[in-house]
Amino acid sequence: MAAQPKVIPKPVDWDELYPGRFIKAGDLKGRNVTLTISAVRVEELVGDKGPQMKGIIGFEKTDKALALNKTNGLCLKAMFGRKVQEWVGRRVTLFASTWDGDQCIRIYGSPEIAQDMQVTIALPRKRPFEMTMHAVRTGGPKLVESPQPPPAEPQDSTEGLEE
Repeated sequence: MAAQPKVIPKPVDWDELYPGRFIKAGDLKGRNVTLTISAVRVEELVGDKGPQMKGIIGFEKTDKALALNKTNGLCLKAMFGRKVQEWVGRRVTLFASTWDGDQCIRIYGSPEIAQDMQVTIALPRKRPFEMTMHAVRTGGPKLVESPQPPPAEPQDSTEGLEE
């Protein structure tokens, strides 16, 4: 008897039409997601600019990984330090954002930092900009909604990230 093909529920986001081994913005389904880093490695990935060496972050409880862009790498370095193998076991919160009109994954912060911190992101041929890494608090009181609410409080969940 032939194996039944894996079928997922009706896709909601474009990213769900093309699943792969990397986390995409659509996988987060509008939520902030806190994951524990299980591995940090470098791989050669082929993209629009040809083959490039990229940092790859693996996570516990999901087969999906995060290919690091410079912005996310600088945020992780600011929170956890320069020694990347010491990032293993640390928790990081991801959220969906946009860059030049395209959806992307960004680092929101971590439950492991004591307070919010500003990170200056300086990219080649771009003006430096500031990002806030948030001291994520889970299970505590919720913020009162303001005219422009912050991203949703993170959930310790990998729902939707499993392959």
